[in-house]
Amino acid sequence: MIFLSNPQVWHLPGTWSEQPIDGPYLGMTMSQLSWLATSLLVTLLIALSVYILETNNSKQKRSS
Repeated sequence: MIFLSNPQVWHLPGTWSEQPIDGPYLGMTMSQLSWLATSLLVTLLIALSVYILETNNSKQKRSS
């Protein structure tokens, strides 16, 4: 779909540059990006720990 965009993305200045992007990625500052990464990581860790605890509890109920 990127090649069907209007105007074509390869005609826009700076879109197909070999240079790395200077400045914040995704329009965020580094502190905002670190907060986002931390909140996503904490959420995933909590979900994983709840899953592991529920799995262990169900195994213990079946064995007793």
